[in-house]
Parts: sequence; structure tokens; C-alpha cells
Amino acid sequence: MATAITAPPLPQQEYAGGTVAREQVSLWVDAWRRLRRNKLALIAVFYLGLLVVMAIVALFWTPYNPNKLGVCDTYATPSGAHPFGCDESGRDSLSRLMVGTQVSLIVGLGTAFMVLVVGVTVGLVAGFFRGAVDSVISLIINIFYGIPTLLVALVLYTLLGPGLLNIMIAISATVWMDMARLVRGQTLSLREREFVEAARASGARSGKIIFGHIFPNALGPIIVQATFVIPIAILTSAFLSFLGLGVPPPQADWGGMASEGVAAIRFVTHIVMFPSIALSITLLAFNFFGDGLRDAFDPRQKR
Repeated sequence: MATAITAPPLPQQEYAGGTVAREQVSLWVDAWRRLRRNKLALIAVFYLGLLVVMAIVALFWTPYNPNKLGVCDTYATPSGAHPFGCDESGRDSLSRLMVGTQVSLIVGLGTAFMVLVVGVTVGLVAGFFRGAVDSVISLIINIFYGIPTLLVALVLYTLLGPGLLNIMIAISATVWMDMARLVRGQTLSLREREFVEAARASGARSGKIIFGHIFPNALGPIIVQATFVIPIAILTSAFLSFLGLGVPPPQADWGGMASEGVAAIRFVTHIVMFPSIALSITLLAFNFFGDGLRDAFDPRQKR
């Protein structure tokens, strides 16, 4: 009995009207898709967007002059004319809260930028050149870790004097080490990858390899780490202002507003309550956003 011979299946063809392969997307597109599935991160982005809008609006308009005394009664409770009440000098709390948003965002973003410049540069150099350079940089990082961060911030602020720029420099000196260690670890891993070896074999200079190949591939974790620096900077700045060492008066900021209301907290709570709530929600929003970015850029979260 003859056995029927079946022809082998033809190789699968691609047609314009159908898809036969999984769609290839970039890291950034894939990260954005996963970030959109994180509801807390999206809520945080929406809140932070409103915060930025408020800070921009405060540049041109506030309900009252935030530094003008006697626009309402001292310790006036919230009302239609003054939704957040007034402070001990008769200044409108809502206007000062809006201006304080500017200070918080400037300190947070400015500190993050300084930490990026210092931490990324130090981490790239230590991880790429290794050897004695890495040993010296690691020793410096460990020394900074051994000094209390608040002590460093207070000493630097005292030496530099008041001002937003000096506050950002003082805070940056206490948090750059985490960024440097992260970038160092990423660089140590990436410098052994095939594409770096190929670039080195082709005669590419060290600067080209570092900033053209290693840095772009480490950008995801760097951005995530930067988002966690922002709330640390905002909280530290508010704490310094609460101690009377932050933004010099009459400039409004959330920590200073809370400090001014402590003396009367037993019979008027709104002076401390509103800036404290604004500070707490903002810190939570940045942390939720950072967690969302971390999950979005984590390859183990890919589905």
C-alpha cells in the first residue's frame, strides 16, 4: 500500500494586511505603556501638573500680595474672601501657599539637577576607569555616608549664607552619593557588554564610549533616582525653614509658614495645617511617581 507523502509546510509569509510577528517597541514607549497602567502614578502626575500650573500662575497673579501685612484680621479663620485664612501678621495664607509652591519646586528640581551633574559624572568616571580612580571615589563616597546628612546641610548653609541657591548646594552635598553609586554600578555592568566592546575595538575614545553608549543605556535608572531626590530636597528645605534657617523672610515657603503657626497652634490650626497638607501630598505624589517610573523601567515588570 502506497504511503501518501505530504509536502512540508511553506514558510510563513508576511502580508501587509496582517501581523505575523510581535510588535517591536522602544524602551521608552514600552515604559510609557506600563506607566499608564499604574493608577497611583497617573494621579501623582496629574497633581504635580496642577502644582506646576499653580506655581506659574503665582508668577503673575495671587489673590492678595503675599507679603502685604494687614490684608485681613490676625489669625483670621478660613472664609470666602480668604479660603485658607490669614497668619499672625494678617497676610493671606492662600497667596503665600501659592508662592511657596514656587520655592518648593525650584529647590526640588534645582537640587535634582545638581545631583545629576555631580552624581552621574562621578559614577561614570568611577565605573568606567575602575582601579585607583574607583577606589578613591568610593572612599570619598563612604566618608560622606559616615557624616550625618543634616549636619552637613547645616554647616554648608551656615558657611554659604541664606538664599535658594545655597540651600540647593547644601542639600545636594548630602544626597549626591546615592546617584553616584547607582551610576557606578550601571557603568560597571554596561562596560562589559558587547556593544561597548565593539565600540572600543573600533577605536572609539573613552568620552565617546561613556556618553555615547553607556550613559544613554543607564538613563532609565538615573531618571528614576532623580525623582526620589526631589522630595528629599523639598522636605529638607522645609525642615530648614521650620528651624528658621531656610528661605529668608519675607519670602513665603511651606516650612516657614508651618513654623510661624506653631506658636498659635492651640487655638488656630489652619496656619500649620494647610502648608503641612500641601507638603505631605507633594512628597507622596513624587514618591508615587518615582515608584511608577521604577516599575516602568524595570525589565522584570515587562509582560
